[in-house]
Amino acid sequence: MKLKKVLDEIQKTEERITEWQEHLRELNIRKKQLEDAEIIKSIRSMKLNSRELLVVLDKIQNGTAVFPYLTEETTVPDTKKEEDWKDIAEERKLPGHRAEEKEDEHRENEN
Repeated sequence: MKLKKVLDEIQKTEERITEWQEHLRELNIRKKQLEDAEIIKSIRSMKLNSRELLVVLDKIQNGTAVFPYLTEETTVPDTKKEEDWKDIAEERKLPGHRAEEKEDEHRENEN
């Protein structure tokens, strides 16, 4: 009797695992769709003409696009030239990722 119960429990658990794996696949598909929508929204918000859009997309695909971290004080120039982005990044010496800043603050507070 005990073996039958264990076998039944194994079968139920395997069925649940299969259901959760399918659920996880669906969530990953939905996540990708939402990420794609955010990417499209971000690119569209740049309000580029067709040629500028092609240049930006080409640079993104080639891995040569430069996207500085923007802060509240940072303003984006009206023209979307790569040189402008680089100038802003160098001029403002924009900080790295916010998590790095928090780690630095935490270290300073410890001392």
